[in-house]
Amino acid sequence: MTASPLDHPLPTPGDAAPEAQLAADVATLRAQFPETRALYREVCALLFFRYGITPTANKLYQLVRKGSMGTPTEVLAQFWQDLRGKMRVTIDQPGLPDALKAIAANAVQSIWQAANEAASAELAALRAEARLQASEAEAQRDQARAAVVVAEQEKAAVQAELDAAQRASAALQGELDAERQAHVAAQARHDESKRQVEALERQLGEMHTQFSADLERTREQVVVAQERASATERRALREIDQERTLRQKAEQAVAELRTELAAMQARAQDAAVAAAEARVRLQAEYDTLSRQLAQAEQALGLGLAAQDGLRAELAAALRRAERAQAEANAARHLATARRRAPTTRTKFKPGPA
Repeated sequence: MTASPLDHPLPTPGDAAPEAQLAADVATLRAQFPETRALYREVCALLFFRYGITPTANKLYQLVRKGSMGTPTEVLAQFWQDLRGKMRVTIDQPGLPDALKAIAANAVQSIWQAANEAASAELAALRAEARLQASEAEAQRDQARAAVVVAEQEKAAVQAELDAAQRASAALQGELDAERQAHVAAQARHDESKRQVEALERQLGEMHTQFSADLERTREQVVVAQERASATERRALREIDQERTLRQKAEQAVAELRTELAAMQARAQDAAVAAAEARVRLQAEYDTLSRQLAQAEQALGLGLAAQDGLRAELAAALRRAERAQAEANAARHLATARRRAPTTRTKFKPGPA
């Protein structure tokens, strides 16, 4: 059953309302009266009759926090109207002295006027505050709309940057794929160049072996020629002893043989020197090719140009090797011809005794 404002004891001027107890009582009333106006009405009665506090619209709204700002003002006006009517009914009861009736009526009238004036002032203040809050809300709404527009613009800019970054990433991915393909092709060219260099090294080794064998054969031929020259000299000496009349011819033949032998040795030595020079030249060319190969490995992008140069140098080296081989063959044939010549000249017929 709803408690009536007259059921509460009248307040005394010296009473103080503890905030914690007041908040607890308001919470209890909030649970008992879920309807907003009924809750405001009960809080008005609680403040006035239990705690001796003159209720105001601002105080009511601070305690209840429900409805609009006009709701506590309307409930407070109805509260004072009901209170005045109930007090008037109580005062009009028969049996009360007229003086007491007049005092009670004047007191309630004064309280009602003061409360009505306070409620009107607070209502004006609340309306001004509501207008200020509405203006601030509109300003905040405009700021929020402007912030939304700026955010949308920034979002569009970020999206455009993201699209550009994605396109750049796709382009970079294409360039990376092209670089990978170029690297694979360069690696293949490098492997081919390496195989060609290995083949060149094998050819140079074979040429070196062949040149060494030819040089050894030339040396053997020179030794044989020297031995034959010595035998011829000995034979000439014996013939000189046997035939003194032919000494001059024999000495001349020996001198010519020695001259030819010296020339043959000189030619053999020149051939050996030329062969050594050719070998040194081939080794230098081989070292040059090796350095060029190292440079080709460091710069794969210049592999084709280096490969063409290497092929040209290889062809030149082969031509020089062929020329060296031809010179060695010519020297060998010349040595053979020279070796046969003295034997023919030393054969002579003995003269008359």
